Amino acid sequence: MIKLGVNTVDLFSGDHIALNIRPDLDELTLVEEVKRTHQELGIDLVELPANLMVICPHLFTSKTISELGKYQASSGVGYTVHLPFRGLDVSSFCRPIAEASVASYKSIISALEESLDVEHYVMHLTEMMLNQVSSKPHLSDSTKQEIISAMYAEAKSNVARILATAPQGKLLLENIKSGWKEPFEIARELDMGICCDIGHLVLAGQDVTQVVEANRELIREFHFHDVIQWTLDDGRSILQDHVALGTGFLDVSSTLDIMLQGGFDGVLMIEVGRWEAAEKSVEVVRNYLRRR
Repeated sequence: MIKLGVNTVDLFSGDHIALNIRPDLDELTLVEEVKRTHQELGIDLVELPANLMVICPHLFTSKTISELGKYQASSGVGYTVHLPFRGLDVSSFCRPIAEASVASYKSIISALEESLDVEHYVMHLTEMMLNQVSSKPHLSDSTKQEIISAMYAEAKSNVARILATAPQGKLLLENIKSGWKEPFEIARELDMGICCDIGHLVLAGQDVTQVVEANRELIREFHFHDVIQWTLDDGRSILQDHVALGTGFLDVSSTLDIMLQGGFDGVLMIEVGRWEAAEKSVEVVRNYLRRR
């Protein structure tokens, strides 16, 4: 049976840097948002934004963790954790950044494991470095590919170091910012799981059915959100994800059929930008499950 979750919407899904200048927020704000999300939406899990621990550490302190633990003990809420990606990068050739990234991930996982029962820790293979290499106009395609291959090797090596001390089966790679294919390949090589983000597959132009069916044994969690297409004033079209299910161009029912085929019993995490989108998306998924 799937576990239905929602990320900490509205307050912590935007620009974390801006949160540093908001005097109305404190180390218990996240706890209150978790309670509201869990109680009002009635879901099984809430995704915790560990980005705050490196960007806004005054908002995610040892007291925050302690109170999250107390609420979990009293309510039974489950937690997943999205590990930080602002500034941290396990694919970096800059040794201080790579070493700090590995150390930060290990420290965060260790601190949260002491007080919380965490279902999964989701991480990215890279921040923006791969995209920056791909966009360099003065590099030949072969040179770009050599650099990118080396960055994947660096990322794989550093993920393996984190995996060595992480709790068994909890660390997942997500298909974002690093291409869709390589996270699946590295996860398979390292014998770890995948957080499969459906919206990011769509943005990458991939066939969701083919990717999910080819990698079903790796997938422990789905990030699920709809995608909408906008036409700009100059006639160009762009895609925007993280919108409410049922408001974009995804066929939600058939996509859920694909995701849940074969008795998937992991985490279905609704990952949207605003509270209203979370409410709408939870309703859409629940209606689907009732019909199913």
